[in-house]
Amino acid sequence: MSYIFTDRAAEDERLVAQGRLFDPLTRRLFELAGLAPGMRVLDLGSGAGNVARLTASLVGPDGAVVGVEHDPAAVALARRRSDLEGAAAGIEYRVGDAQTLEGVEDGFDAVIGRLILMHLTDPIAALRRAATRVRPGGLICMHEPDLAYFPASPRTPLWSQFHGYFVETLEKAGIETRMGPSLFTAFRAAGLPEPHLLAETNAAGGHDSPGWAWANVISAMVPLMERFGVATRADVDPATLAERLQAETLAADGCVYGPPMTGAWVLLPTA
Repeated sequence: MSYIFTDRAAEDERLVAQGRLFDPLTRRLFELAGLAPGMRVLDLGSGAGNVARLTASLVGPDGAVVGVEHDPAAVALARRRSDLEGAAAGIEYRVGDAQTLEGVEDGFDAVIGRLILMHLTDPIAALRRAATRVRPGGLICMHEPDLAYFPASPRTPLWSQFHGYFVETLEKAGIETRMGPSLFTAFRAAGLPEPHLLAETNAAGGHDSPGWAWANVISAMVPLMERFGVATRADVDPATLAERLQAETLAADGCVYGPPMTGAWVLLPTA
């Protein structure tokens, strides 16, 4: 697995903030896909536990969620946050590999994941492996972004500069920037039935525009930008980036779009 964020403390904060934007979209997707009370669900790449906690609220006290995450520090954070939020009941976090699912049992009612396939070396093989952990008639549901889109309108100089840094760094890191639009093809290549699709995004203009979220992501990527020779910390100036992006958005009377998120889901054959 290739993961682009290396500062663990900054990444913990970023994942929590990210949840504020993405969780409402993911909840709608999961409800439409059929996550329901009583289900036992496997969450791939559970990170800080945002998706696991959201899922636990949908499957209720009679359901269960198992989150698999390769980073022990992220697993520890997820456990702490679940304890603090009173959401630990019914959630188990494990250190494990979302690519291979080695040691993970089968028989789950559903396998889910958000922003995980884009980081895997072979997302098609991961989907194929995930299907072996789901009972006949069970659900596979994934939520992935299109990160190659342009995040602001109008297209202003500062936004153009940092969007260029962002995409170049992702490409050099081997991250799939358009995993969301690729989900239908990936499901089919993994031997799964044609999935249903849902695409949504967040957008706001003026003072409500979510430029802070982009500044958060770009600032967290600075070590990788420097490693690949894309940009330096001085080029980015993380301490002022959110303010500068917001000022440019306001000056242009513009708006900011979050990454378009595509959800794909399918029920496995019963026989």
